[in-house]
Amino acid sequence: MKKLIPILIFLLMAGCAQGDQQALDDLYEAFERNHEELQTEFTELFNEMEESEDREAKLRLIYEEALPKIEDLRRTIHNYTVTGTEHEQLKEEMLTYTNSLENLIELYGEFNRTFVNYNPLGDSDFREEVDEQLSEIESQEELVRERYQTIQEDYDQLTSGNSS
Repeated sequence: MKKLIPILIFLLMAGCAQGDQQALDDLYEAFERNHEELQTEFTELFNEMEESEDREAKLRLIYEEALPKIEDLRRTIHNYTVTGTEHEQLKEEMLTYTNSLENLIELYGEFNRTFVNYNPLGDSDFREEVDEQLSEIESQEELVRERYQTIQEDYDQLTSGNSS
């Protein structure tokens, strides 16, 4: 019986580790699936925005369609339970990415509002403000790309360590 206990503990721990990895894989697959859907929907939304002359319609697309889709991604991530410090860190990176993406979409909205609220002919600071906003948008776009890349790299590192 004493020899059986270490074997049972080992099997139990191996089963837990496999369950932890499965939870991480499920989370990552859901994240990727939702991320791809989000990219497709955003491409369609931004094409629609480019074709529209109505600034209010553009703002509605941003605030009533794009931002709720990001919240759906955030809820999806929250619905998964992972254990282990590294797995929890990856989940947090996904949530941080989602926050960065939301911030980017809000910057797009702010940029579009700038054109609604300002008259470029009557405001000498208009160009400066537009340049500042464009710079902030570009920085945020780069941050979003970097965070997404980090998620992919970290997941690959976590899964490559488990398959060897």
